[in-house]
Amino acid sequence: MEGFTDPDTGPRCLQAMLRMRDGVRLNTFALLPSEGGPSFPVILHRTPYGIAAADARDKFDCNRAWLPHPAEPMRGSILRGWKAIVGHGYAAVYQDCRGRHGSEGEDRVYADDAADGHDTLDWIAAQPWCNGRIGMSGSSAGATTTFAAASTRHPALRAFFAQAGGSSIYDDVVYEGQSIEMERLWLWVAKNIPGLSASHRETVLRRFGIGAAELDRAAMSAAARYERLDAARREDPPFIGSDDWMRLPLAGYPDFAIWQPFLDEIVTHPAPDAFRARHNFRRTIDIPGFHVTSWFDIFQTSVIAAFQEIQARTGTQKLWVGPNEHYFVYASNFWPRDPYFEWFDYWLKDKPSALLDEPPVFYSPRAWVDDPAGYLPDDWRRAERWPPAGVHPRRLYLRGDNTLDNEPGGLGLSYHYDPRRPIPTLGGRNMLIDAGPRDQRPAQALPDYGLIYRGEPLTEDLTIAGNVRVSLHVQSDCPDSDFVAKLIELLPDGRAMLLMDGVQRAMYREPDAGAQPLAPDRVHQLTIPLGDICHTFHSGSRIEVDVTSSNFPRRARNTNSGHPVLAKDSEADIRVASNTVHHAEATPSFIELPVL
Repeated sequence: MEGFTDPDTGPRCLQAMLRMRDGVRLNTFALLPSEGGPSFPVILHRTPYGIAAADARDKFDCNRAWLPHPAEPMRGSILRGWKAIVGHGYAAVYQDCRGRHGSEGEDRVYADDAADGHDTLDWIAAQPWCNGRIGMSGSSAGATTTFAAASTRHPALRAFFAQAGGSSIYDDVVYEGQSIEMERLWLWVAKNIPGLSASHRETVLRRFGIGAAELDRAAMSAAARYERLDAARREDPPFIGSDDWMRLPLAGYPDFAIWQPFLDEIVTHPAPDAFRARHNFRRTIDIPGFHVTSWFDIFQTSVIAAFQEIQARTGTQKLWVGPNEHYFVYASNFWPRDPYFEWFDYWLKDKPSALLDEPPVFYSPRAWVDDPAGYLPDDWRRAERWPPAGVHPRRLYLRGDNTLDNEPGGLGLSYHYDPRRPIPTLGGRNMLIDAGPRDQRPAQALPDYGLIYRGEPLTEDLTIAGNVRVSLHVQSDCPDSDFVAKLIELLPDGRAMLLMDGVQRAMYREPDAGAQPLAPDRVHQLTIPLGDICHTFHSGSRIEVDVTSSNFPRRARNTNSGHPVLAKDSEADIRVASNTVHHAEATPSFIELPVL
């Protein structure tokens, strides 16, 4: 184990290649306080984004371990930075995930992070500088690796702090509503090819029997493809004119699937199975956890599900939810205060903390603020649970005259869905394309948009806080199709501002039952979860619910073919669907709002 002592701050910096149970070695830094030893509590971070600073001499330069920029101290998947951690009397351990940066092995996108996390915890617990008490923390991908390690129930892991990351990465994030979440996959995979390790590269060369020059050309091509994918957001309409976004099949996608072969594995599990269950990390976690997300975070549903499920088992969880999108958690003014060291000081050092006496849930009543730089987190509310006390469900029925009302009624309404002309994504819980409330009128103006249902203008403010669901009775002349529901606030000036959206792949409307093709002469019921929110509809606004069959490229297009693995469908498999939503009393369609 190589070492270095920082001459300015004193901490000892150690680098090691930790051997995992299968012999693969992972690049690891340990940064130890200069005072208070000989042993310390430890905070571990495991990340795919690199543990060495950009100006380090190499990926193994532990004296140049990653640190956030002083102007953005909350930014990065590694939280708070090692100088802050060792300054609070902890040892900080950083590790490159398998197949990433300085680590060996093949990157398989969280498939190995539970076992690798457990083996790393074993090593830390055996070190003379560890006092046997370990915490883990991380953001985004770093939160998912934290959930993965915590799922192994290692006895030395006492608590975790996870923000804006997936706790069940495939059920919640990749296959929301059993529809492939394409935007986050395509852009994330392409953007992270440069971080794949030399060992991953060698594995790819052997697997495909190609030369280094060909692989380098694929990397250059992937980078150019990423630029085109990203630029498509600026087209009018966005995305749907892009050959790169519209390309089929999804499996074997050029350049991406060469550099990241596991991508084809990711997109070929259309329903819950053993593969997906192995990535549901929250089901076995039983230690104290601090969960952070935002109302427009792509991982919001997964974070809240982790809090609720683990809290029901342990009663030792905290949940903080703020406004805006995935990246706002990295802004210092997102936070009413920084609870990070309060949390770990209590669980790893036995220090009393008022934090532990506060109600478990702390949340912003505003889902979005238009001026994030000027935002003041001075209106957050506390609750003993989520959703908060005082919430009651209110059902609004979708009616055949395109209204929302308290009673069902009316004939069914139909629309065509042509996968060759999908409806583009405008806002929502996105990762790398524009997120947040966006005016839906440009999408609504496109041919075959779908159905729009509007309530009467509100005579007083209406606040919702909790989970929102849309239940539909539907019919289709195709064996499969997607149904997308949007909750919109229609403002008095005419803007149709998206608040939430969700999807359900109709053939997998009951995921555990497997594939159930639609019968053209039958009406089928399905439920579309839209996630959670706290939002106030203001007097004069109208509640709107839209139903369509695509939201592209947030979600991959359903070809309507009825084939279980849509990722293998080509242009030849596309069918145009006539989809119907029913409204009669015997077959009602409605939205359930959690009114506070």
